[in-house]
Amino acid sequence: MSANSERKKPSTGYALLVLAGVLVIVLGANKLISAPIQPMFLVAWLWIYPMCMRLGYSFQEIDAGVMESIKKGMGAVLTILVVGAMIATWIAAGTVPAIIYYGMKIVSPKIFLAATFLLCCVVSVACGTSWGTMGTAGIAMFAIGESLGIPSGMTVGAIISGSYFGDMLSPMSDSTNVSSAAVGTDLITHCKELGIIAIPVMALTAVIYGVMGLRFGGDAFDGSVVDEVVSAISSEFHVGVIAFIPVVLLLTLIFLKKPAMLSMMVSALVGGVVAVLYQGMDANNIMNVFWTGYKASTGNTFLDTLLNRGGVTNMSATAFMMIFAFGMIGAFNTVGIMEAIIHPIAKKTKSLVQLTLVSEVIAFIGNMMGTNTFSLLMTGTLMAPAYKEYKLHPTNLSKAMTAISTPGCTFIPWNASGIYVIGLFGVGTLSFAPYACLVYLMPLAVLLSVVFKFRVIPASVNLEAGEKYTRKSKT
Repeated sequence: MSANSERKKPSTGYALLVLAGVLVIVLGANKLISAPIQPMFLVAWLWIYPMCMRLGYSFQEIDAGVMESIKKGMGAVLTILVVGAMIATWIAAGTVPAIIYYGMKIVSPKIFLAATFLLCCVVSVACGTSWGTMGTAGIAMFAIGESLGIPSGMTVGAIISGSYFGDMLSPMSDSTNVSSAAVGTDLITHCKELGIIAIPVMALTAVIYGVMGLRFGGDAFDGSVVDEVVSAISSEFHVGVIAFIPVVLLLTLIFLKKPAMLSMMVSALVGGVVAVLYQGMDANNIMNVFWTGYKASTGNTFLDTLLNRGGVTNMSATAFMMIFAFGMIGAFNTVGIMEAIIHPIAKKTKSLVQLTLVSEVIAFIGNMMGTNTFSLLMTGTLMAPAYKEYKLHPTNLSKAMTAISTPGCTFIPWNASGIYVIGLFGVGTLSFAPYACLVYLMPLAVLLSVVFKFRVIPASVNLEAGEKYTRKSKT
């Protein structure tokens, strides 16, 4: 009997058992003995390899799939390391301290959550990168939130919501490009159609954060902490216009459609130049900051804790975690673990509403494979034929899967974005998930638009050619 004939397709129950085992090992050890997630993912290989080999695959075959998946994920790993370098030099250049300084002087506790969300929306739409937004504007707003006494989970939830708003809509975002390509629709058409739903959701989300913020401030707010932090920043850094050069440069390069990773690298190096020429840092130390992170010594313990971050090596734990996660994805892809979970769901679509709901569920499950990119490609490939059968424009699918996959990837602790958020802010998924309002509202809004037949576009409408959609054109 050949090796191929001995292979078995995993059942849905078996696939769920394998996933559950990984969760028990990783999260169980984290809760019981406070073990870091990174080494526990490495330990989980003692479960993953045997369970995959029980299906008739050799160690070498599974290992080849693991290595191939890691190879494909190295771009995301390198981006993480570059973001670490950029954070460090932006702090040294006074960019992040300047944002914190002016933010504390302008933003009150009551409007803080709404202001954080809207700022991250603007930056992410301009940059087209959620990671870059969280690592710069997000870090600054997180620092302000800590000083104002805002619960860290709330702050991170608002940062995520704003950062991924732009990631869903900006034509410069990887997510929008992958979504449109995966289903075969025009990029600008996808952005416009999703924007029709996303912009009202953004307004509603801002209102929700505004209401949430009303509980803060008033007589209970101690402004002395803010005064101390502002004073410490002004004594340690120059906070003039020059400190914002790295921000302006990054936005300019990305607006010119230069690759995001290279744009962040250039901005990081220019940040180092500003740190030397404007902030007076010793030129001999700037590459140490680039590599190991900024070491603050303002005399304010609270501020020093917030600014002691960044650097390539300080992102190593996050990078290792991503490598382990990508490897796990490769093993699961090789033996069909995720396929066994997804196909039974995809087969049970009996209506247009169910089709949309199933697309969203599959896109969210796809994030368990490690990246939003993979989720979008998988969902688009799997569900596109069903949308053709229903005679629907492919943009209907791109909206449904992007609305949940792109922001929802932060809810999966081993997804590249989930790992990045936890590593960047040091806040666990369960702490920020309840407050990441956009993650819930976007897929709900897309689903309701189908329920009430709003912008359900038939395939007969040629949006790319500028043909207008009306309710009369529905099939």
